[in-house]
Amino acid sequence: MRPTLHLLLFGFWLSSTALAQTDAPTKKSLPVKVSGGLNAYAGFYTASGISARNQPSPFGLSGSVTVALPGGISLPFSAVLGNQGSSFRQPFNQFGVSPTYKWATVHAGYRNVSFSPFTLAGHTFLGGGVELNPGKLRLGAVYGRFNKAISTNLAEPDIIPAYQRTGYALKIGYGKSDNYVDLIMLRAKDDTASITSAPQSVSQTVTPAENMVVGLTSRLLILKHITVEVDEAVSAYTRDVRSSLVSAEGSNAVTRFFGKLFTPRLSTQLTQATQAAIGYRGKMAGIKLQYKRIDPNFQTMGAYYFQSDIESYAIAPNLSLLEGKLRLSGSYGIQYDNLVNNKNARTGRSIGSLIVSYNPATAFGIDVQLSNYGISQQAGLRPIIDTLKLAQNNFSATVNTRYTLQSEEVVSLFTLSATRQQLSDLNQRTAAFTNNTNTNLNLGYFYQQIKNGLGANLLLSYTQADMAQGMNTKFYGPTLGVTKNFLTNKLNTSANASYLINQQTNLNGETLNGQVINASANAGYQVSKRQNLNLQLLYLNSNTGVAEQRYNELRGTLGYGISF
Repeated sequence: MRPTLHLLLFGFWLSSTALAQTDAPTKKSLPVKVSGGLNAYAGFYTASGISARNQPSPFGLSGSVTVALPGGISLPFSAVLGNQGSSFRQPFNQFGVSPTYKWATVHAGYRNVSFSPFTLAGHTFLGGGVELNPGKLRLGAVYGRFNKAISTNLAEPDIIPAYQRTGYALKIGYGKSDNYVDLIMLRAKDDTASITSAPQSVSQTVTPAENMVVGLTSRLLILKHITVEVDEAVSAYTRDVRSSLVSAEGSNAVTRFFGKLFTPRLSTQLTQATQAAIGYRGKMAGIKLQYKRIDPNFQTMGAYYFQSDIESYAIAPNLSLLEGKLRLSGSYGIQYDNLVNNKNARTGRSIGSLIVSYNPATAFGIDVQLSNYGISQQAGLRPIIDTLKLAQNNFSATVNTRYTLQSEEVVSLFTLSATRQQLSDLNQRTAAFTNNTNTNLNLGYFYQQIKNGLGANLLLSYTQADMAQGMNTKFYGPTLGVTKNFLTNKLNTSANASYLINQQTNLNGETLNGQVINASANAGYQVSKRQNLNLQLLYLNSNTGVAEQRYNELRGTLGYGISF
């Protein structure tokens, strides 16, 4: 314990020295700013009924330093040392900057840039780029390494190999940030010589790929009330650049131009992705129509993941009444897959939602949210077996109400919330195994004295989950909390306690009764502007009704922190 105590005291001395140097007045701000803090803690832990989940006497020292450089560059460092483990983190594994001056932005290092949802869409690359927006002209270009080469060997068979992937993206457009048209092209390719021959297996096949994507994205404002949004892209994706060449027919200028950038092969697939929306927004009402279609296996090397093989239609209206006191908004949409009819079944989904918000006065308000999600299947290449047919409906309803009483000295808030979620299986052969319903009710009261900092809250909660085959679980009980500030708000204290009764019914029809008791107490004292002390005590008693699952835990922590 003596070396550890010396280490903690040494850390405090370092922080005090840094604090004295940082607080010294300067005539002008430094170009480089350093901030951070040091925290030390020690405590105890005891448990009965279960294996210990912590050290009996945990202690440690943690610190963090952030170096702020000109141009908005931030370098965070952190370290943890203690008997529960030690760690050190620094930001130099992936470091990048994107300084901006007027209408020009330069990217360097590890960056993720988005040109459109279906071309370059936030994929991290190591390289450089530039975005220029002089006036209404919109220009962009990036180049770099999109994937790092990863080799595997017989000694490490679990490592998934990957070829080094290099690419670039170009953007040219016209307009402002909310009213523009952009054309984008992305080109990326794997280096076949970047790794040794990757071992193939049934579960893992790695081949060098190539991709070129040409896309258009626009946001147009028409007549100040109508907006049009379009995102579209065509992707030529070659799964294996080692496959045989395919002669591209045609001699027009477009074919000759793209033929110089991309070579079609037997493993090349040409796919398309489109999403469009048109909306109207007035003073009291609005509506938006949306459409999306993404071909099966659509891919772009400028994004990590796409949900492909879908087509969807949606409508989203909104309405404001009673001078904005009553607001209604909702949406309804349908979605299908199996666009090229190559699956055994076609899955359809319907999604509907409604939100009603009524706030007639500052003191009272009520919000209602309804949503309904349905899924069904139709025969595709083969008829659907009744026992495997998927047909479900998921309904959810939430109601939140609030009522506030406020004076110059006291604020009282009453809340009532209720949630109901129900999964209904429309297939009678499987309904008995999948139907379930969840109900949650919460009644709350919050009290706060403005001047002396005394606060209290009381929450009564009830949760019931009815599951398949007669199983159900209930939790209900109160939660009480108190807060109080002392010594001109230098000492902040709080305490919370909850008592939840637990009832479970298993498959055999047996009912198990138990309870969960949870209590905590906290105190924080502001020693000075940059120094603080804190104390925390936690107690947990869990009893699910099963003797083997009963346990108690008690833990406490005393901490000291200093910032600079």
